[in-house]
Amino acid sequence: MGLGLMRARQESTAWSETKLKQEKIKIALSQFLRAKGRLPCPDNAAPWDGAENNAPPCLGTLGRGVVPWLALGLTRGDVQDGWGNFFTYRVANRTPATASNWTITTGDGAFTVNELDAAPPLPSAAVLTVQERNTAGVLGTITNNAVVVLVSHGKNGLGALTVGGTLIAAPAGADEVANTALTSFSFVTRSPNEVPTATGGMFDDIVAYMTPQDLLQPLVDDRTLRGRSTKNYRELAILQVALSSCTPPQIAPSFATIQPNIGNGAIVYTCPADVAYACRSTSAVSNITTNHDTKLYQLSVFDPTVRDVTYGDLALAFPAIASRCP
Repeated sequence: MGLGLMRARQESTAWSETKLKQEKIKIALSQFLRAKGRLPCPDNAAPWDGAENNAPPCLGTLGRGVVPWLALGLTRGDVQDGWGNFFTYRVANRTPATASNWTITTGDGAFTVNELDAAPPLPSAAVLTVQERNTAGVLGTITNNAVVVLVSHGKNGLGALTVGGTLIAAPAGADEVANTALTSFSFVTRSPNEVPTATGGMFDDIVAYMTPQDLLQPLVDDRTLRGRSTKNYRELAILQVALSSCTPPQIAPSFATIQPNIGNGAIVYTCPADVAYACRSTSAVSNITTNHDTKLYQLSVFDPTVRDVTYGDLALAFPAIASRCP
């Protein structure tokens, strides 16, 4: 076998390995979203240990760093490309300020399932933009609504972080610079090119991305995202209280501030005057003093229509409260 053919096969193997690992990371991100209701923060602080850094909303280093392999249940090798360097992981985290923050479930900028139906933003208000340069050297937008970008910095590794913790020198070509710059929220993909004078410069990066549709639609289809419906919440509540606990489960994704307080034979429920919770009553109510038809709040994530939850719904979810939860 000639040396040239051997090198070509090695490069092909490295490229294929990189693509397979990017797909594996995508699956792990979807599973994390299913379990946590959010995406993980990057590992962006030495020593690179695979843990999330800059706890949500993780605005440090603009949501950019190493894939947090431990948080995703992966190995360190899973987040290294075919040339042994770490993938760059960029998650939409409200930088720029017009973007949604996919690392938090509540609060300013938190993403919602409504992003499935939202029209893509204009490029000036993009979450993350992915562009492709064609053979004529012209850039065109693939999506301006990406919420995850995974970049392999290719064979030359320029701009990549090594396993040893060193940062390989930055590239010179404009397209690879776009994929490397810390402040960038626009990324470029194109066919490999080793000609320095080519439009956009030399290029061997491999770019993968995920949109809200990529992340949320599978969870809509299999109905596993937390808090998917009023019925699901009631089923969880009945199960949990029936088994052992007098503390009801949290309402999706983590609305701790509107949890019922159980004690002394009563369920006392207070919903804050906050439009995020669509409260119907801001006064404390209980199963002793309240008509069971009283509307408390609205809960709908994946149901076709928003449904009012009444006090009677809660009362049915927590039977024998007086004897079980004194």
